[in-house]
Amino acid sequence: MNISIVLYTVGNLVLILAGILLVPVGVAFYYRDDAAVWAFIYTIIITGVLGGLSKAFFRKKESEIGIRESIAIVTFSWLVCIFLGALPFWYSGVCATYCDAVFETTSGFTTTGASILKDVEILPHSILFWRAFTTWLGGMGIIVIFVALLPAMGVSGYQLFSAEVSGPTADRLKPRIGETAKLLWIIYLIFTAVMIVMLFCGGMPIFDAICHTFATVSTGGFSIKNTSTAYYNSLYVEIVTATFMFVCGCNFSLYYLCFQKEFKKVLKNSELRFFVGLILTAIVFVALTLYFSKPDSFNGGIKDSRYYDLGNSFRYTFFNVITASSTTGHASTDFDLWPNACRFLLVLLMFIGACAGSTGGGIKCVRILLLLKSSMRDMVRVLRPRMVKHVKINGESVSEEIIAESSVFFVAYLGFFGICSLALMAMNIDIISAFSAVATCMANCGPGLAKVGPMANFSDITYAGKWILSFCMLLGRLEIYSLILLFLPVTWKR
Repeated sequence: MNISIVLYTVGNLVLILAGILLVPVGVAFYYRDDAAVWAFIYTIIITGVLGGLSKAFFRKKESEIGIRESIAIVTFSWLVCIFLGALPFWYSGVCATYCDAVFETTSGFTTTGASILKDVEILPHSILFWRAFTTWLGGMGIIVIFVALLPAMGVSGYQLFSAEVSGPTADRLKPRIGETAKLLWIIYLIFTAVMIVMLFCGGMPIFDAICHTFATVSTGGFSIKNTSTAYYNSLYVEIVTATFMFVCGCNFSLYYLCFQKEFKKVLKNSELRFFVGLILTAIVFVALTLYFSKPDSFNGGIKDSRYYDLGNSFRYTFFNVITASSTTGHASTDFDLWPNACRFLLVLLMFIGACAGSTGGGIKCVRILLLLKSSMRDMVRVLRPRMVKHVKINGESVSEEIIAESSVFFVAYLGFFGICSLALMAMNIDIISAFSAVATCMANCGPGLAKVGPMANFSDITYAGKWILSFCMLLGRLEIYSLILLFLPVTWKR
């Protein structure tokens, strides 16, 4: 592995981060958050010095970025951004310990939305902005920012792009990977601008609209209100938010096809159909279950009077099913009080996640679809051993290599889920809280059940547990391979 080019590239990204930190400094000055201003300034100085030293001592050499280098660059970049991005939370006193600051920042950059802060409404505006801004930056991916800003990287940038973008394969929309990264960010910026305007026109204060939008289009879920979206108690806000959660949970390459007026390809997209079908089925099941369930089936034995109305049952189901499927983590009600069947289904939706190439997390719908189709094919082969049948997605045959990769990913995902859940239970955390905490962190969703439910937070988790869950968030965001391969000796051998 070429360590020099790895550190040089990471140094460039750190300098970009230093420039990005000037944005919350401006917000701090505007709202006169004096303590926060200095917290951001100190962070900028430290970040700038580290980035400058990395560039000074590790000169760029004429060599392409290979698979090993791309894995190291992506993983180190995320780690460095998290550890440096945590400093404003720590220096400002918002987080009492650096562990808490790292957890909050990891949750932001990985678009998880899990929080250790008990009362976010008392925080300075600039800290709330930085908290939401980290999710927005992490939504499209900090490496995609880097590739977009450095088109001169050319072909070598494809390795970074492939290691960063979610899903079995990385769709190249333009011949040059730098152009693809720019196009993705243009789409992302358009969605951001449109949602801010729509929320502001709906009566939401501009600061709230900006932060809420950042947390939505990134499917991050951080809220500036303690009760999340439920605070606004607005059907309009819920509809707008749910719409953009769904939109950003779909593969962004589909929007490029729409721009090219290839609407038939979009409508025939197998993953999109699966995603929509899954959401609609879940909405109908959960809404009818809420409406027809007896009070004693609800957690706590009390059925909210709102669910006696079928319209309200569909309203709250619509929002919370989409927030789980897109792995956003907003909440319009406390779904932890719902019947067990509904709670289980929401956790299952978190596991499956959104579409590949989206800002959402989870295993990804395309992998689940591949596994279902390949399983069905293999079962039919039991009856017809000589049958030759290819698994197809979007009408095209999928290579056995990609199917195998999806199977390995699924097994590895469940394996880490089991190990991390067991580790939390060893810390005297009850089984539902432990399972749902790991599930929601690995899926980058945010709220879980019981002690980490939608109206609770992760503040009572032990420090060791917070480090484990931070690892789970990063593991889910980098889709396992990039993070785990870094610890294997074969990655570092020439």
